[in-house]
Amino acid sequence: MKTMRDLVGSADYRMIGFVTREMGLIVRRGNPARITNLKRLTEPSLHFINRDPGSGSRVLFDQLLSQEKVPAVEINGYEQFEFTHSAVAAFVASGMADAAFGVEAAARQFDLDFVKLITEDYFFLCRREVLEMPAVKRIIDIIKEDDFVNDVLGLPGYANNDIGVSRIR
Repeated sequence: MKTMRDLVGSADYRMIGFVTREMGLIVRRGNPARITNLKRLTEPSLHFINRDPGSGSRVLFDQLLSQEKVPAVEINGYEQFEFTHSAVAAFVASGMADAAFGVEAAARQFDLDFVKLITEDYFFLCRREVLEMPAVKRIIDIIKEDDFVNDVLGLPGYANNDIGVSRIR
């Protein structure tokens, strides 16, 4: 697996730690289709709703499929997509899909069940010199404030993690 340093090269970048969020399968309340892993999505009777191509969630989902050796072409509905976590959760809540990939908060918003697959680190990446800009300094101050931290902790599946600036690992 590639590291962040592999992706950005040797330039002098910094990461601004922000939050982590739980990502996984959004399924109907009670999980009647017993969907507990990615392989189960290949069951022909199940219908999946995907996130939009190019979104971070779609990229992550595709990486997980590759890691688990689950062919996307075997997932009924893989090519059907919506643009937000709430939209895919609404598809599941309405019965138009059996499962979607998204954040736990969207599942809880629609009173659905959630099958955790991975904890995703969410951070900002910038060149070191950008850290001196007043707007960036203000962002860093805001994400460290108690009110912001408490708001994040109030979202299901979100947590504050490594808040602040660090070198690329």
